[in-house]
Amino acid sequence: MKVLYLNFLRQTNTGVGKKTIAQIKGLRANEVEVVEVLASQLLEGCQQLRSRRLMTTYKLRKRVISLCFEKIRTEYPEVVYCRFPGSDFSFYYFVRRSPIPVITEHNTVEILERRQHRDLRYFSELFLGKAVRKKINGFVGMTREITEHQQRRAGGTKICLVNGNGIDVNSVPLRTPPVFDGKNLDLLCVAQVAKWHGLDRLIKGMAEYKGDVNVRFHVVGDGSEVSNLKKLVWDLRIDDSVFFHGFKTGKELSEFFDKCHIAIGSLGIHRKGLTETSELKVREYCARGIPFVCSVPDSDFAEEFQYTLRVLSSEETIDIAGVISFAEKVCSDKTHSQRMREYAADNLCWSTKMTKVIEFCDRVLKMHSE
Repeated sequence: MKVLYLNFLRQTNTGVGKKTIAQIKGLRANEVEVVEVLASQLLEGCQQLRSRRLMTTYKLRKRVISLCFEKIRTEYPEVVYCRFPGSDFSFYYFVRRSPIPVITEHNTVEILERRQHRDLRYFSELFLGKAVRKKINGFVGMTREITEHQQRRAGGTKICLVNGNGIDVNSVPLRTPPVFDGKNLDLLCVAQVAKWHGLDRLIKGMAEYKGDVNVRFHVVGDGSEVSNLKKLVWDLRIDDSVFFHGFKTGKELSEFFDKCHIAIGSLGIHRKGLTETSELKVREYCARGIPFVCSVPDSDFAEEFQYTLRVLSSEETIDIAGVISFAEKVCSDKTHSQRMREYAADNLCWSTKMTKVIEFCDRVLKMHSE
């Protein structure tokens, strides 16, 4: 099989960017020939910084779509696999004119996520979403909830695949876990921080906690919500316990995993109107071997998975005493990091995840040819 892999993402150094690279590697590991059309590569081709800055979203999309049609004409891929970029006229033009089937991957219920902003992307999704989906040949959703939404918006006639996120396990090192002495507990969140990460719930819980354990929270990453969280920390007078380190990568990032006991996943998925998740960052947590806290079910981590603490999916503040008890339990198992790494290797690798996508592409091609 020959697949044209399309992604409109502008950056490659984020979690989503790493996913793009890992998915392509996963396809190739399964002997699929991949033709890449990545917006990030087009931006890298702009020699001058000013040129990159002036490349508006519309201009970039237009150039990416033009390149897609060129690749289809010259390299003869059989199917397009695309991370869904949102509904707009340029993408509608592409799916309507594409001579080969288009499969889109969906990581959220777009209309719910964008409704809170009420911006141009929301209204584009509102008015063009159905028309765009009717021209798409198949949907891959990260959760059942997401997949069913795409099916409904398309009129219930498309074939779908539920396939949670994965990770290239070998792309991240296994951490060396610190000892939890019952006196100091270090928590870690690595994210492009947004409101739906729900970190305010944890910070408020830390302000309310009156126990003897010294709890410290390390936020590694940038994002739209960081300034609001900094203000909250200042207002609650816990700036000596919550630290914002900005974006880190490589050895600097690994050092945080080595000194922290527990990682924090998303605690505000309900703010998107969702009840399920398939987070990239918790897969990295698992591959690195750090137990984590989250608030909604994830199909790749069963209820009995002992290295996850599930908290309520609500606006209630996080019970820090419960997090401490969880840390005491999991950190007492000296092999927990290695066990989590083994679980990730067996269940979360992109090479395994992408076999399902390849089988799904085969189904779409057969239906398209009938």
